[in-house]
Amino acid sequence: MISELFVQQLYSVIDMAIIGRYLGARELGAVGNAANIIMLFLVVSGGFEMAVDVMVSRLLGAGKNKEKAAMARDTLFLSAISGLVLVVIAWISLPALYKAVSLPENMVGDALLYGRVYLFALPIIYIYDVGWAILISNERAKISFYLLATSSILNLLNLLFILVLQLGVLGSALGTVLAQGITMLVTLYLLAKMDRQEEEPVSPKPDLSWTKIKSILHIALPTIFQQFSITFGATLVQACVNPFGQEAILGYVAIVKVMNLARIVLVGFAQTLTLMTAQLLAAKTYSAVKAVYRYCSNVSLIYWLVSSALSVIFCQLLAGMFFDPGQNQAAYSFFRVYLYAFVGIQLFSIFKFLNEGLLRSMVLMKEYLYYNLGELALKLAATWLLLTPLQTNAFWGAELGARIICVLGSTILVIKEIQALEAIEKAG
Repeated sequence: MISELFVQQLYSVIDMAIIGRYLGARELGAVGNAANIIMLFLVVSGGFEMAVDVMVSRLLGAGKNKEKAAMARDTLFLSAISGLVLVVIAWISLPALYKAVSLPENMVGDALLYGRVYLFALPIIYIYDVGWAILISNERAKISFYLLATSSILNLLNLLFILVLQLGVLGSALGTVLAQGITMLVTLYLLAKMDRQEEEPVSPKPDLSWTKIKSILHIALPTIFQQFSITFGATLVQACVNPFGQEAILGYVAIVKVMNLARIVLVGFAQTLTLMTAQLLAAKTYSAVKAVYRYCSNVSLIYWLVSSALSVIFCQLLAGMFFDPGQNQAAYSFFRVYLYAFVGIQLFSIFKFLNEGLLRSMVLMKEYLYYNLGELALKLAATWLLLTPLQTNAFWGAELGARIICVLGSTILVIKEIQALEAIEKAG
């Protein structure tokens, strides 16, 4: 799972690196801003992925194979319908959204072109993402990794479109859409083949009854709301960065990509914890939950030590993937200071992600939302308060402070929940 997430994030980084190094600073700033807006529409897919992860894993742990296959099928159809609806909303709202985040006028044209081409493929992306999650929750992580690796390789079509055909940011969007479209078709084929191999194959006709939709949305909606809120918060932060000019935008776009890549291992262990705990709870093997949490946290801490040391040593090299540090010294200064602060942010992120993973598997979605939205509110408020006295340092300072406070709260809740599970097992 970590390998899959790494490859998924890596081709996003490569995409930005190609744009920054071969097209220029203006294009990188435009696509970086467009990517934040695009994520507002991709979070719905993340909600359906989480519904598949939790519900299919639980049914798998309970041995209900036919119900498991039907749940996966229905979630896939519901996500495709949602993607079609959001295409229209995205196409109409993009200009207003770019204006709202104070995108510099010279970047609007490229950002609009990139965003509309990318978002036109929302149904394709939704089907591919949910299909990928179905494979993982059915313990076919190796197959899903091969699919993701194939998609990443196909995404190198960007080089053809940008360097050979000279299509600019349009070429970058087309390369990504084509790669996801081809991989989506292969994913659907593999899902159909997997269903035929079941002892009790289900009908391909979806059951989108209100009862079934409610059961899917019970998990999907809180996750969608949480991811939308976080993405919206990131968009608001980007709107605060934009008035500082092109250098600050460059530094911020670059550091966000590096941070997202560095978090992959932590997110991977958190998702693994979600899947394993869901199965353990369904099988009523409560004592193993604590052991899995401890293992994931220990390995994550080792990763944090190694990755932090490497990121500090190779700071200039990391920035150089996106822009020339010599020519963009102000951008590099912004990048370097934020990267050093990220060492502390990443330490607390270990327990943020693991705590979230445990709460999701226990379907404690209300508590899951409280801590996520609480952190977001604290971060935005702190950014606003610190912006005048600290200038660009307000961005990392607010993120670090909010993360520390909310991790402490979620850790207390997780300890109580694990203790309650242990008490139930001892009593039973």
